[in-house]
Amino acid sequence: MAYIPVFALALTGCTPPAATTSNQPLQVVASTPILADLAQTVGGSRAHVTSLVPPGANPHSYEPSLRDIRDIAYAHVALTNGLLLEQNKLIRTIDANLPEPVEAVPVAEHISQYGGQLQRIVEDASLDSLWLGVRIEGGHAGEPVHLNTTKMVGPGQSASFITETFGAVDTVSDSHSSQATRKDLNGQEVSTGALGSVELPAQAHTHLSWSFAKPGLYEITVQAADHQGKTTQEQVVRFAVGVDSAQLAQKLGSEVKVLDAGHADITANIDTGKISLRTDSHENIEYLDPDKTLIEVPTRTLQEIPSGSHYRFLHNDTGQVYLLAQAVLGKHVHGDTDPHFWHSIPNVQAAVSVIRDVMSAADPQGATEYARNASEYVKELSKGHQKLQEIYGALNESERNIITTHDGYRYLADTYQLKVAGFVTPAAGSEPSAQQRARLRRTIEDLNVPALYLERGILQRTSVLAEVASDTGTRVCELYSDTLDDQAPHYLDMMLANANMIRTCSSGK
Repeated sequence: MAYIPVFALALTGCTPPAATTSNQPLQVVASTPILADLAQTVGGSRAHVTSLVPPGANPHSYEPSLRDIRDIAYAHVALTNGLLLEQNKLIRTIDANLPEPVEAVPVAEHISQYGGQLQRIVEDASLDSLWLGVRIEGGHAGEPVHLNTTKMVGPGQSASFITETFGAVDTVSDSHSSQATRKDLNGQEVSTGALGSVELPAQAHTHLSWSFAKPGLYEITVQAADHQGKTTQEQVVRFAVGVDSAQLAQKLGSEVKVLDAGHADITANIDTGKISLRTDSHENIEYLDPDKTLIEVPTRTLQEIPSGSHYRFLHNDTGQVYLLAQAVLGKHVHGDTDPHFWHSIPNVQAAVSVIRDVMSAADPQGATEYARNASEYVKELSKGHQKLQEIYGALNESERNIITTHDGYRYLADTYQLKVAGFVTPAAGSEPSAQQRARLRRTIEDLNVPALYLERGILQRTSVLAEVASDTGTRVCELYSDTLDDQAPHYLDMMLANANMIRTCSSGK
């Protein structure tokens, strides 16, 4: 049985749209403003296109409204980005409310058929500590799975959370939800409890921050369950917080190894029923047994609790917590392929061909017009691509190095010969660590990086890059990432704005 959101029932009784005619515009819904802009250009006067995610909103976290549901119910064509860019709730809402026989088309997942090129995500951020996320494997792609944190043993509060792009905090788990106790390895009374859960679509991954109030050994028990009730075994994941991890590992057993750096995921395989720790380094993937692994949370991760009401759930008399930062600011649920394909104009040309064919299949009478519009737009995109090549081609070697707060520009870098020298994304509101400042300072000095970039609209909401820039005398500038706005209402406007920003900011002119 397909998973149907409860609010889909609000449309019971709606009649499916009639087949489009020459007198009726083709009704198109697109998940993002960028896709909507492409679709409207291809559709011209023959199509009416609605973007479900409004301009300026984050497609990674946007949740659908009742108005969105009505637009979906009367659509002849539905376009999504795919590759897990959108919030899973939005995708489920689209699938549940489209009239038969309309099916959503994930555009990014079809561009390879038209000459587009997708890239794998290699998560190799160099943090001062382990970068720990969560991942779901097995199951049916797109179907929701909950990773439940059922118990915690430790000397103080433990919590996990997601800091979103604009600073809001989504609390995933919190040990203060229960005050039961039991004795730890040293015979001390420690708190336990049901902590909470995070929902992910099957085959997806997301980033979390993990906080610990006091030093010591923490044991967090997790279990995954899909919407049909299929579960994994319960699994304990252990953390050595602010203590000698090697010494503690020896105490736990001779086979226990310390995991202290790189990128790892607590990974639930809904098919095998097992939970493991999945690590990857330079595309080398390894699965570790949590029973034989101790995750290190070193003393250097101790920092002040971030300011603001969003972080009031973090409790500690000292005003400090040990924090494994989520590394990527914002709610980024994704798979192994980078979904931000549009930062390469050749990829968008391929996407235009996908949209042309989808519209033509839904409205054969308009096929000639869609083909003409698409052909003209591809030519316009070629001119834009050439313009960007000229702008980026004029940059010197150091000006090609960019550091951002969002790991979403690999297509831009690959297509226009830029280099993403790094990205900085600890929790919004927190101070960059001394090690992070030192590492960025070395990167900036070694590569002579002239500017640091953050997503447009968050300059006033996070001080991370401003702090680092102040240390190094480096400029801070903004780039468009996932959306459009009044200053850049169309796709090519956005791409040209980014190119001009990098040219201006990197040169200081």
